[in-house]
Amino acid sequence: MTPRRSRLLLLVENSDLGAILQLALRDYELEWYPRSEPACDAVRRRSFDLAIVDLGFGGRPNGLDAIRAWRSSGSQFPIIAISEIPQQSLAVDSLDAGADDFLRKPFHYAELQVRIRKLLSRAAVRDPIHRAGGVLLGREPFEFAGVRVMPDLVARFPDGAEERIRPKQLGILKVFAGHAGRLVLKEELVEEVWGSDANKAGHSVNEYVSTLRRMFVHHGVDFNSWVASEPKAGWRIGAGAAGPGGGLGA
Repeated sequence: MTPRRSRLLLLVENSDLGAILQLALRDYELEWYPRSEPACDAVRRRSFDLAIVDLGFGGRPNGLDAIRAWRSSGSQFPIIAISEIPQQSLAVDSLDAGADDFLRKPFHYAELQVRIRKLLSRAAVRDPIHRAGGVLLGREPFEFAGVRVMPDLVARFPDGAEERIRPKQLGILKVFAGHAGRLVLKEELVEEVWGSDANKAGHSVNEYVSTLRRMFVHHGVDFNSWVASEPKAGWRIGAGAAGPGGGLGA
């Protein structure tokens, strides 16, 4: 399998600089946005490995607002802030906002590439096992019904679209993937995903499954062909539902 290229977000207003960065960083998968609103929308809908933010918009360091918004929403990807604004405190301000590194323009693109590699390496060696919403997210992505589910709570659909999912939704899909070809009892699913809070699950498990069904159908995946409801019991999972990396140990 070909290794996935790291996905970088460029938030750069200047079109000349954006074009140069696209050329200098062509070894990465890049998404370039000249305005903060579509960049923030992209962060809500897709996963990124690193972002480069030119702080200067209209001569003012408005890029700081985007960094603050990403951090306040829980995004943890590394951020490199760059700027030519002659403001002495800007490096400190960008780090306080949540950036991991700061480069003052002009800079050598080789230096930028070195800093990108170091931040990506640092992120890769962090222990990615953590809980969110009481669910163990795991180390690796897994597949269910042709949808690739990432441990950073992003589902990548066969139509190329990506959707943010909730921790409990990831947990449900992981249990379904780990029981391909078998019956998943409702009590079993609740215990696996809700754990010690199983008594609080109530009817919400059915609502979570229904929401997943609608999301999959919206992107052209026939959820019902893979997850068949068994009245008063649970769900029977299609034998071929789990792809590479699927299963409870993922």
